[in-house]
Amino acid sequence: MGTLAAKPLVRTVSAQLTERVRARIVSGAYAPGAALPQDVLAAEFGVSKIPVREALLQLRAEGLVEIFAHRGFQVRAVSEAEAHEIFRLRLALEPQAIARGAQLAGQLERHSAEAAARELHEALEHGRLEEAGDLNGAFHLALVVPARQKLTAEVVQRLLTLAQRYVRLHLQPSGRISRARREHEALLAAWMAGDAAQAGELARVHVQATYEDLLRVFGTDAEA
Repeated sequence: MGTLAAKPLVRTVSAQLTERVRARIVSGAYAPGAALPQDVLAAEFGVSKIPVREALLQLRAEGLVEIFAHRGFQVRAVSEAEAHEIFRLRLALEPQAIARGAQLAGQLERHSAEAAARELHEALEHGRLEEAGDLNGAFHLALVVPARQKLTAEVVQRLLTLAQRYVRLHLQPSGRISRARREHEALLAAWMAGDAAQAGELARVHVQATYEDLLRVFGTDAEA
């Protein structure tokens, strides 16, 4: 927590704490099931327990933190059941949203999507898997074009946030990073060309492949 605590709090205290604790959860720095003592976090960041509690309650609303009687706040555990639900919802919503995004995107949105892809692939090439979930989510969300599909983007973003820890699990076995890059490049090319049907289909295939790879980690399959 030391390096994060050293950064200045430039927004509201609770908002900045929310961002920092969220980043540590999705990167794996705070492991699934880890305790999040309010007094420890308050001392680390040099703030009172009030904004810490506000941040943890926000992360609970996002589905990343749980609270238990007599034990306090803990990082939510990853589970096979949750993976099924997250990825089935992504498959139901994301391909169509990305297809629509390909039709709606203007020049600014296309530049943003290209930049998000570059940042993600650079992190993967250098083995920075702790950043992969967040950057992967940013790339997928850019394809939705949030400014033009606001409500859809809010729902998809929530799913992408919940999926981040699972994406990191999916990327760990050998060969998956290079495959993910190929899939992203093909998806981005179709999307940049405004080919909604192809972009939607490539998004579906990509999310499905990620889902199936991930479930092998749990020793099951997508039909379970």
